[in-house]
Amino acid sequence: MSAWHNDQDASPRLDFIPTLQRRRLSPLARINLQLAYDINPDQQLLRCVFASRHGEIQQTVGMLQTLARDELLSPATFSHSVHNATQGLWSIFAQQKDECSAISAGIDTLPMALLEAATMLSDRREPAVLLMYSDEAVPDILKPDATEAMQRFAVCALIDANTPNLRLSALPSSPNHTPVATQHDVYRWWQSGEAQLLTQGLNCVWEWTRV
Repeated sequence: MSAWHNDQDASPRLDFIPTLQRRRLSPLARINLQLAYDINPDQQLLRCVFASRHGEIQQTVGMLQTLARDELLSPATFSHSVHNATQGLWSIFAQQKDECSAISAGIDTLPMALLEAATMLSDRREPAVLLMYSDEAVPDILKPDATEAMQRFAVCALIDANTPNLRLSALPSSPNHTPVATQHDVYRWWQSGEAQLLTQGLNCVWEWTRV
């Protein structure tokens, strides 16, 4: 598993992507593509799940403001703002031609992405699944709440059908199941070595347990 956080370089080098194409990439796309390359530098055949609650929300808000000024939209900006744009770019640059999914499920986006990856592996053990989970900082104009990203982040993990080391359970919301973190904290929890983490879901509490 690899991750990017706000005190790191906002513009990875992306030496594996031609310069002209590299210039057109958003900061979020650059980070996702660099992490995907770092975790699979030999570009072995993989399936992919791209998960993001808001996707390229900064670009989307910018385009809406452009429309509000009665100005023309940039076709390149629009094409790179759709929810599966980063996944499409990854499949082109890495020459990946297997199954891909794009997930957006609000506060449950990361658990649903893991469920999607597990379903893929249950259906077919090979190849492994690349999970990319990321979000931009939600602009203040949208009045983000405490569950949303306050800064840009990205996490990338390679998930296979070998011996499991993580169990995810949906628990009923109750005083006995008090979440102490959001989905953004899962990477830090995993790196910490702690046995368990509870995070808030829409209609449940997600229990992350190290196996």
